[in-house]
Amino acid sequence: MLYLKLFQTEQEKQACEDTQEYVSYTEDTDKVSIHYEPFFCKLTLNNGEIIEIEGSGELTSAMTKAYSATTVSAKIGDLCTSIGYNAFYNYSGLTSVTIGSSVTSIGDSAFGKCSGLTSITIPDSVNSIGISAFTNCGGLTRVTIGNGVTSIGIGAFNTCSGLTSVTIGSSVTSIDNNVFVRCSSLTSITIPNSVTSIGNYVFSGCTSLSSITSLATTAPTITSYTFQNVKSNGTLYVPSGSSGYDVWMGTGNYYLGKYNWTKVEQ
Repeated sequence: MLYLKLFQTEQEKQACEDTQEYVSYTEDTDKVSIHYEPFFCKLTLNNGEIIEIEGSGELTSAMTKAYSATTVSAKIGDLCTSIGYNAFYNYSGLTSVTIGSSVTSIGDSAFGKCSGLTSITIPDSVNSIGISAFTNCGGLTRVTIGNGVTSIGIGAFNTCSGLTSVTIGSSVTSIDNNVFVRCSSLTSITIPNSVTSIGNYVFSGCTSLSSITSLATTAPTITSYTFQNVKSNGTLYVPSGSSGYDVWMGTGNYYLGKYNWTKVEQ
């Protein structure tokens, strides 16, 4: 265990024991190991040091914030059930994250402004992605969303300007407002047939987006701002005999027809 703390006074020790942390002492030193209740996470720092935090349950920002400036990779183990609010917010040096198979939720802003993060795979165990979970991750190029996710929160990938590849799992039913807003490098996306609604500004500012494949035979509901400022002359691919996509192809406001898109049934 490399996460050690030296208590200077008995009062400091007592204060620690009175919190959600518990303390284990080593016999050959006056240092102590701090074990957080509850989760497991291993952080690798930019000097090669490895920090291990043990337990089970939710990983919170209070448990990781001491290493925000130096963490380069994080491995979140199988005892962790959720990644909490702001857990890795603004860890600009973080380049790699492995999420364990027991994590069921990724909290609001959990990885916001992690500008060094290049790819993320969200396992099938996760069922929800919080508001702005990966907002402003400018270096993020590839996202794979597992088949357990049912909802993608508002602005989850807002301003991920380097994002070129997104795989959306087959259980997602709703894509909330602003999810991919200003993802200016995104050129194509496939929307699974589980999706029934797509919110405001989801693809607003996706100025390279020229191909959308929707697998639903009944078009998901959209708003007049869903496709604001997408690339002109793109192609919408839909199932043969599908219905409702004429709304998407409208020429008013910011529908795809306004940008001279073509609908192709296949």
